[in-house]
Amino acid sequence: MRRAPRAAWPVAAALAILAGVMGLTRAEEAKPTLEPAIVKTDHVPEVERLLAGLTVDKPRMHENMVVFPIRYSGKQAAGDWATMDEAFAGGYLKIREKEQARVPEVLMENTGGKTVLLMSGEIIKGGRQTRVVKQDTIIESKQKVTVAVFCIEQSRWHGKREFKGSSNIVSFSMQNEIKRGAGQQQVWDNVQRTGAALEVSSPTSSLDEMLDSEEVQERYQKVHDELGKFSPPDTIGIAVADARTGRVMGLELFGRRDLFEELQEKLIEGYATDLVLPRGESSEKRRSEVTEKDVEGFIRRVVEGKSKYEDTPGSGRGVDLVSGSIKGKGVALGSDAIHVSIQDQRPAPTPAKPIVNYHQRAPQVR
Repeated sequence: MRRAPRAAWPVAAALAILAGVMGLTRAEEAKPTLEPAIVKTDHVPEVERLLAGLTVDKPRMHENMVVFPIRYSGKQAAGDWATMDEAFAGGYLKIREKEQARVPEVLMENTGGKTVLLMSGEIIKGGRQTRVVKQDTIIESKQKVTVAVFCIEQSRWHGKREFKGSSNIVSFSMQNEIKRGAGQQQVWDNVQRTGAALEVSSPTSSLDEMLDSEEVQERYQKVHDELGKFSPPDTIGIAVADARTGRVMGLELFGRRDLFEELQEKLIEGYATDLVLPRGESSEKRRSEVTEKDVEGFIRRVVEGKSKYEDTPGSGRGVDLVSGSIKGKGVALGSDAIHVSIQDQRPAPTPAKPIVNYHQRAPQVR
């Protein structure tokens, strides 16, 4: 697939507005810089630096979902990193139930030499129940930590203590609810809504089994086939918009290109679960154009907000971000933001009409 052309309106110039400079400068007319000036904001330094170096690329589209690659001109985080999936595949991330197994907590140990990033929303399957990671977590080499999780398999409490990796991530809407402070019952309710909207189910109400169904995986593949991979070497994230409303729904940013490269398909699937996969008639007539300027406006709203540190398992510091209806969570290590997930809380995306009858029995996943 051809590389998308560089956006005409860099966000770095948009940040200058906050410092009193009127108007935007076209990227092709501005003098390139690898170290853009940082406008003082109410954000923690790690987030402030990340937001100062962003540029929005031309969008790609699949049905209701519009995806904008995001480039970063600043210095990327140092170190030797791995995603959860890479660490599981390498055999050095061990996840198991605690000695006295409890639904909201599991033990994680990194026996390898790389630093491991786990994203909020990533699924771990097995144990007594399949779970979802509640909060972005960094586990450094030889570190063992207790990590907060939610259950996404309501009708099982038996099995081995050990967990396996999953290629799946929960939906955008569930991630949104977790950011708002959802409890376990709200997470279970979301699992039921997702199964009904996708017309799949599981004997143990396992969201992971629903997402692993052949039909869902085939539809995910269609999304990836049309959107392709985001290959420019400075691409460190994506913005996702809803073509039905013209609204930007979320922004995913990483401090390292390689982490984004490994996680981009999983992230896209999380948004596609809400924006593309639900059953319903085509919404072609209700589509609204979404442009780079809309994403830049969203990022400007983020810049005008504030962020603070919060507790996080493992190493580094958690990040909590708010700007009006926008809510973000992430994690930083040293002087760098490693991952920040930012989403608009109003309103949650809805399936294309007609909405399926949630009271109908969905077919079982075989």
